[in-house]
Amino acid sequence: MSSYYDILCVPQQATEETIRKAYRKQALLFHPDRNPSPDATARFLMILQAYEVLSDKNKRFLYDHKLGEYAVGVYDIPDYETWKAQKAEERRAEEQQAREREDRLRKEFQTHPYYRFRKATVYFKSFSGILLGLIVLALSFYLVFITHVVVFFVVLPFICAGFLLAYFSYAWLSEKKKLF
Repeated sequence: MSSYYDILCVPQQATEETIRKAYRKQALLFHPDRNPSPDATARFLMILQAYEVLSDKNKRFLYDHKLGEYAVGVYDIPDYETWKAQKAEERRAEEQQAREREDRLRKEFQTHPYYRFRKATVYFKSFSGILLGLIVLALSFYLVFITHVVVFFVVLPFICAGFLLAYFSYAWLSEKKKLF
């Protein structure tokens, strides 16, 4: 049986960068979409498994010091579709855990004694930012209107600042509404 180092064609003292480059090279050679040979899928999965172990410092340490635990042949190498389904299921499980954690944190946040105060503060800051931006815009245009058009170039930074303040206050409010 080959070791993971032999599968990736790297020495045992190879750096992470060398392992990553060797993995990419081997993966390009044996990817099932690029290589029509019948054993390309199995070889690609072996390369992937070797990379998963050797790229993780903890797994690599265990592999180097307890070769039996992560040796090739211990795992049954699934076909590509089974492997793809397993990875999709793992991804769905991780996403579900993330959603559950987010919901739990949102409920904890909403039961906090200062929740209403924080909510009011968010809306106050947002609306005051929008209002201040609109006031700066209005005053700038009014100043241009009552004076000469050349003043427009002097007031232009204030016009831009007023527009950006109003726009980003609204964007910040839209983002914060997700918490409430």
